Amino acid sequence: MNYVSKKEKSRPVLIRKNISLDEAHLQKLQPLLEKHNGNLSAAVREAIDLLSLALEGHETPEGMAESLKKKEIYSETWEELIQRGECILMSQQVLSWLIKNASGRLMDSDVVYELINPYRITTISELKEYLNCRSKRRGWKIQISISCNDEIEPEYATMDFVGGDRDFRELLIEIVCIFLARWMNLDVESVYRKSNSSTIYLRSFVRHDPQEIAPGVWKYFGSKEVLYREVERKPEFWITLSELYRSFNYQRVDIDKNLFEALVGGKLPDITKYFEIKAGRSLHEIPLPELLPLFKRLVMASQLVSDVEVCTEKGQEYIKILHDYSDEKVVSKLVQMFSNVFEMGWHTFRVSSVSELIIFDFSVSGLPERYSSASFS
Repeated sequence: MNYVSKKEKSRPVLIRKNISLDEAHLQKLQPLLEKHNGNLSAAVREAIDLLSLALEGHETPEGMAESLKKKEIYSETWEELIQRGECILMSQQVLSWLIKNASGRLMDSDVVYELINPYRITTISELKEYLNCRSKRRGWKIQISISCNDEIEPEYATMDFVGGDRDFRELLIEIVCIFLARWMNLDVESVYRKSNSSTIYLRSFVRHDPQEIAPGVWKYFGSKEVLYREVERKPEFWITLSELYRSFNYQRVDIDKNLFEALVGGKLPDITKYFEIKAGRSLHEIPLPELLPLFKRLVMASQLVSDVEVCTEKGQEYIKILHDYSDEKVVSKLVQMFSNVFEMGWHTFRVSSVSELIIFDFSVSGLPERYSSASFS
C-alpha cells in the first residue's frame, strides 16, 4: 500500500501536454498574456479559472452559452443604443403623432426584423420572453402573454398586450403580427381592443408566395396600404385630383376611357366588368348579400349618384339610389346600366324611378328565374 503524505497531497499536480493554439485564440488571450508578462501557461490557467466562475449556476457549457446569448439580446442600455445610433430620444407626443398618421400602412419587413430577429427568435416562448424583456428595459410598460398549441409550428395562438401607450401598443401588435405571419405562418383571425389592452387571435394559413401578405394582416393593419403606394408612385396626379374634387365640392364624376367613349358615342356603357374585377369572379358567382354592398361602394366611389342605401336582409333586399339628374334620358341610361349588373348576376328584381330616386326591389316573388322587369312611374 502506497502512502502519500499530507504535504505531498497539497502540492499541485503538473501535467505537461502539448497544445496547439491558432492566432485567433492567442488574440483572445492577449490581455491575460500581458498581465502575466507573456507566460502562456499562467494565462491559460487564469482563463480556466474565469471559465469555472462563469459556469457557476449553469449545468453545462451549452447552458452558459445560451445564457450569454440571451444577455446579449436583452441587456442593451439606452446609452449603448444611442451611442451606436440605433435609438434616439423622442417625446411621447411626437411618437404618437407619427404612429397615428402612419395608421393603415404596413411596416416594411426589414424594419420588423430590426426589432425581432427571426434567426434568434424561433419559438413562441422565445418571442414572449424577448418582448417582455424589451418592454421592461425600454420603458414600453406593455405586458405580453401568449398561449398556443405548439412552440414551433402552432396551428393557433392567442396573444394579450396589456398596458402601455395605446398608439405604441397598436404599433407593436402590428410588428408582431407581421413577424408571425412571415416566419410562423400565423395570420390574424380577429382583434379585440379595450381601453388598456388588446387581444389577438391567430390561425395558421398556407402561404403560396414567400412575398405574400397574409390576408388578416392586410385587413387589420394595411387598410390604407394601396393608397399610400399609389400616392408615392404618382404624387402630382393624386394631389391635383384631390384639389379638383375639393374645389368642386366632390361634384365630379370619375369614369374610365372605355365608359367615356361609350357615352360620347351614344352607346350604353357596360359597367359589369368593374364589379367582377373588384370581386375577383364573375357576376353570377357573387351572391346578392355580397353584391349589394359592393354596388354601393363602387357607385359611390365613381360619384355617378348622390347616395345609395342598401338592405341585405333576406327576403327584403333592395337598393335605393338618390341622384340629382333632371334629364329623363340620363336617368333612363342609369337605370339600364345598373339593371345590366343585376341581370348579369342572374338576380330577379323590379325597378322603379320617381323624381330623383331609383329603387331596385329584389324581394319580388313569383317572377321566373333570371327574369327582371322594369316599371317606371
